[in-house]
Amino acid sequence: MSPRYEIGHMVAYSDSPGVGRIGVIDGARVRVDFFESTAEPVARSEWIAASDCRRVRLERETRVYWRNPDTGVWMAGRVMGASGDDRYFIRFPNAEYDLPVAEGQLRIRWDLPVRDPVTVLAAGGSESAFQDARMGLLRNLIAQRCASASTFALLSSAVELYPHQVHAALTVLSDPVQRYLLADEVGLGKTIEAGFVIRQTLIDNRNAHIAVLAPEMLRRQWIGELLDRFFISDFPAAKVKVVAHEDPERWTSHHGCDLLVVDEAHRLVQDSGPEESPYRELTALAHSAERLLLLSATPVTSHYTTHLGLLHLLDPVLYDWNDRESFQHRYELRERLADSVYGLDSDFTPLLPSSIADIREQLPAEDRRFDELSSAVLDLLDEDDELKSGVAPTELTARIQAVRGHLSEAYRLHRRVIRHRRDTVLRDDPDSDIAPYEVRGRQAPAPLRVDTPVHEATEVAVSEWQSAVWDYLLDTGGTEDAPAYAMVLAVLASRCGVVAGDLLGALRWRVRGDPDGARSAGLSSREQAALAKAPVLTVEDAVLDSLEARLTDEGGTAAGIDGLIRAIVPVLRGKRAVVFCGPGTLAVELAARMRARFPKVRIGEHTHRVGADEAERAVSAWRSPEVKTAVLIADDSAEDGLNLQTADTVVHARLPWSPNQLEQRLGRIDRYRGMETIHASAPADQYRIAGVDADTLTEAWAELLENGYGLFTESVSTLQDAIAEGLPRTWRLALEQSVDGLAESVGTVRAELAAARAAIDKMDMLESIHSTVSETHDVALALNEFETRWRETREALLHYTSGMGGIELRAEERQVQGRRRDVFDITGSQPLLDPRLWGRERQRIRPESAQGVFNRSAALRTPGTRILRHGNPLVDALGSLLRIDDRGQAAAFRRLDRSFAGAPVPYFGFDFLVEADIGGALKLDTGSFDASTELRRQADRVLPPFMLRVWIPSGSDMPVTDPQLNAWLGRPYDKKSGDRNYNLQRIKGLIDIFGGWDRYQGAARAAERICRERLTEVTDLERKCAQAQERARERNAVIRAQALARHAAGHLVSDSESLLLNVDVTEALIEGLSEPTVRVVAASCIVRSGFERVRSGI
Repeated sequence: MSPRYEIGHMVAYSDSPGVGRIGVIDGARVRVDFFESTAEPVARSEWIAASDCRRVRLERETRVYWRNPDTGVWMAGRVMGASGDDRYFIRFPNAEYDLPVAEGQLRIRWDLPVRDPVTVLAAGGSESAFQDARMGLLRNLIAQRCASASTFALLSSAVELYPHQVHAALTVLSDPVQRYLLADEVGLGKTIEAGFVIRQTLIDNRNAHIAVLAPEMLRRQWIGELLDRFFISDFPAAKVKVVAHEDPERWTSHHGCDLLVVDEAHRLVQDSGPEESPYRELTALAHSAERLLLLSATPVTSHYTTHLGLLHLLDPVLYDWNDRESFQHRYELRERLADSVYGLDSDFTPLLPSSIADIREQLPAEDRRFDELSSAVLDLLDEDDELKSGVAPTELTARIQAVRGHLSEAYRLHRRVIRHRRDTVLRDDPDSDIAPYEVRGRQAPAPLRVDTPVHEATEVAVSEWQSAVWDYLLDTGGTEDAPAYAMVLAVLASRCGVVAGDLLGALRWRVRGDPDGARSAGLSSREQAALAKAPVLTVEDAVLDSLEARLTDEGGTAAGIDGLIRAIVPVLRGKRAVVFCGPGTLAVELAARMRARFPKVRIGEHTHRVGADEAERAVSAWRSPEVKTAVLIADDSAEDGLNLQTADTVVHARLPWSPNQLEQRLGRIDRYRGMETIHASAPADQYRIAGVDADTLTEAWAELLENGYGLFTESVSTLQDAIAEGLPRTWRLALEQSVDGLAESVGTVRAELAAARAAIDKMDMLESIHSTVSETHDVALALNEFETRWRETREALLHYTSGMGGIELRAEERQVQGRRRDVFDITGSQPLLDPRLWGRERQRIRPESAQGVFNRSAALRTPGTRILRHGNPLVDALGSLLRIDDRGQAAAFRRLDRSFAGAPVPYFGFDFLVEADIGGALKLDTGSFDASTELRRQADRVLPPFMLRVWIPSGSDMPVTDPQLNAWLGRPYDKKSGDRNYNLQRIKGLIDIFGGWDRYQGAARAAERICRERLTEVTDLERKCAQAQERARERNAVIRAQALARHAAGHLVSDSESLLLNVDVTEALIEGLSEPTVRVVAASCIVRSGFERVRSGI
C-alpha cells in the first residue's frame, strides 16, 4: 500500500537532488517540486511513484522560506520545533516569538549549488557579515584549484612536492584512460606518484575499490605509506587492499576494481608466458580493472618479451601475445632509430647532416615537424658543416635538444609509459625556486676485519671447492660444463664468512640433497636450481667432509658471531645502523646474540623467521627518533623495496653473488632524502666484513663489486640486464682462475657496462620524458608558490568556521604529539548549516580527518599529520556546503562616506568565476563513461580558474574603473565603521531608494547584465584568455605534429589513435577559451551615503 501523502508534504527519493515538495498527486504518482530561490520557487519537477518517496521531517535549525500571505514578501527563517499537525515553529529575524507555519507553506532549497546569487540579492536576501567569511574561503578554494589544476591529492598528501612526481600524477589523472606504466629509475618515488593517484581516485569516488599488489615483505610498508602520507582512512566507505604478489589465488576478489596498482610489476612478468602463473592471473585482474598503474624500473633495453608482457597488461588489443613477432620487429627497428638519434651531438657538427639524413630515412614522410626542427639545426652550419660565425654553441645545443625531444614524444614505444631518469631529476636547476630532489648517495665500504677460525674455515672451504672442481674438469675434459659449476661457486661464495652454518647447508643440499640444508641456507628456488644443475663431483664430498671436520661445533656459530660483534660494535655506537647479513640464518643468530649481550639497545630483526608483521614493527621501532642507538639486523627479506634511508651506518656482513641483488640492497639506503634525513648531508657510512687474509675469493669479489661494477659509486639499476648477461662469464673466470680471474675482470666489466650504458642512453632518448615545449601551466611551480601562503589558507578557513561572521564550527589549537594542530569539533558543534546536509557530511568525516595543520613543512615533521587543504574531507565538505548554502551569496548594506554629499548612491557588485569551458571536449568520445573530472584538470592547466569583481553604479552603463572607489567598495563589511546591513527590518529603506521592489529587482538584473557585457573592458579577462589560448595553441600544434607523425609510423609504434583523440580534446578546450564560462558566485549592493542632516523646529 502506497504511503498517504498530501500536497505540500516534504519528501525525498533515491538519487533525488535534495528535499522536494509534493506539488501534484495523480493516483499512485506524485509530482515533486524542487526550490532554488524565491525568484525560482520551482526549479525542477519530477514525477515519481509515491511508493518510492519517503517523508522528510525538517530538523531544528533548518533554513526555510515562507511567503507571507498578507504582504506577498518571501521571508527566510529557521525551524525551532514542530507540532503534531504538520506545522513547524519558525523563527524569523528580529521576531519576538516563533511563528507556527503549515508545512505546505514552507520551502527549503534543494541540494544543488546556488544557480544565481543575483536572484538571492534581488529577492531581498542579505547577510553581509557572512558574505565576507564565505567569499574569503571561496577565493582560497579557487586559488587551491588553480595551483593544483583540480588535483587535490597534491595539496592534501603529506609528502614533498617535486616536479617529476607532480608531472607523472597529473599526466595519469588528466587522462580519461588511466592505464599507465610508471617506469622511473630506482629511488625517484614511483610509490609517491602512485600514492597521488590512489588518493585522488578516492577523492573523486569515496566508494572506490582499489587493490595494490606488492611483494609480501613490502605490504606493510605500502599500508603505512597509504595511511600516514596519503590518509586512505579519510575514506571509510572505500575498499583499499594491499595484496601480496605471492597470493594470486586471492586476486579474484578484486576483479572489476576501480584502480589496480602493481608494484614491482616486472617480477610477475619476467620469465613468464601468457599462460603461466602468476602472469595469467595478473592479466585477468589487470584487464578487468577500470584504471591500472604498473610500477617497474625495468630498463629500456630489457628483453622485448618483458616489455610486451607489461604493455599487454595496459592494452591487450594493441599488444597481443599472438603478435609477438611483429612486436619484436618493431622493437628492433627502434634500436636502430635510437642509434641514429644518439649521433645528434653538438660537439661533432660534421656528423650532423648524415645523422639527420639517416633518421629521416627511418621516419614516415608525414613527419613535417622533424623536417622543420632538423632544418633549423642545419641552418646553423656553414658549407663545411661547422658552426656559423657568430652563432652561440648553446643555440645549436638547444635546437638539437628540440629534435631529440620531438623524436622521443612522437616515437616512444607506448605513450602511456612515464619514465624519468636519475641524472635528469637529480640535476639541480639554479634558476628554479623549487628545492632539488636529492638522494642519500653512496660511498665505498671500509673493511672491518674478523679474525676467527670459523670465518677462515669458510673461506678456505670455498677456495678448496673451486680448486678441486676446476682441476677435476681439466683432468676429465669437462670444461664445457664450466658455466654450470661457475654458478655453484657463486652461490657458495655468497654463504661464505662469519659462521659456517649457511655454507654447510648449501653444500649439504648440493652434495647430499639435504632439504634442511637448503632451508637453513636460505636458498631461493633459482639458487637451488643452480646448485642442482651441475652433476655432483666426487671431490666435492671431500670438501664438505673437510669443512665439517674443521669445526668443533655446528658451524662454530658462537665464536663466529662473537667475532662479528667485536668487529661491528665500534661503528654502531650512537648510530641508526643496518646490518645486512644476506640469506640464511646469520641474521637470526646475530640478532639473538646482540639482544642477549645488549639488552638496553634497540635491536630489531627483519628476517623471514619473524614474518612480515614483526619485521615491519621492527623497522618502525628502528626509525623512531626517541633513541640514540638503534640497530636493524636483516637477512635478504629487507633487500627489496624497503625504505631505510634514515640509516647513518650500514654494515655488509656478506655480499650477494649477484651485483643486481646488491643494487637492490643499496637502493634501500640510497633513496630520497626526506624530512627524516634533512640534516644528513653525506651518504651513510658503509662497512663490509672481511677476513685477515686479503688474498681470498670473497675479498676479490668485493673489490670487483666496488671497482668494476661501481656499485658503491652510483646506481646501476638501469644496467641490470647487461650485468645479468655478463655475470656467468665473470663467475666462470673465478672458477678457472680464482682470485686472479676476478681481479682481471675489473677492466672487462667496466668496459661492458660502459657499452651498456651508452646503449641505454641511446634508447632513453626515445623513451624518457622530454620537455620539448613549456607547459601551459606549470603546476609544480604554482604549488610551490602556493605553499608560501599557507597562513592565508588557515585564516580563510578559521574565519569561515568562526563565530564572528562564520558558521560557528568550533575550532581550537592543541598540542598533539608535541606539535600544534588545529582541531575542529565536528561532533560537538552545531554549525549554522542545514542540519540535514551537515549531518550527512559529518557522517563521512572521521574525527582524525578534522585535525591537522596548514603548513606542509609542519606536517612532514610529524608523520601522520594531515594537511587541511582541498582534498581533506572536512575542507571538501565545507566547500560543498558553501556552494549549496544561499547564506552569504548576497549582501546589501549602507556604507558611510563622510566626504560624500548628496542623495545616497547604490552600487551593485558581482564576483565572477572564470574557467575554461569543457562542453565541447565532453562531446568527443574519450573512451571513458564520464570524463568530466579528467577534462576539468586538463582545462585548468590550459586556463587556471580565476575570479573577478566588478562594481557599477545603479542605472549606469559603465562599471567602476577608479581604483580608489573600487577599493572603498571592496572593503569587508564592518559594523564598527558604520556599515549597516539591510535586514528584514531595514530592507524598506533600500527598496525606497529604488522606488519599489520591481525597480530594485530590475536594477539588480540590469547591473549584472551590463557588468557581464563590459567585463572585458574593465578587467584583464580578454588578455588572460588570449594569452592562455596562444600558449595552448602553440603547445598543441607541436603535439598534433607528433601525433600525426606517430600515426604514420606504424612500423615503429602502435598506439597513435588515442593520441590524436587527445589532441582533438585539447583543441576543443582551446576553442572554448574564446568564450570561457563566466558565472556569478556572489552579488552585493552597497548604498553610499553621507551624513544625514536632521532639521529641528523652532
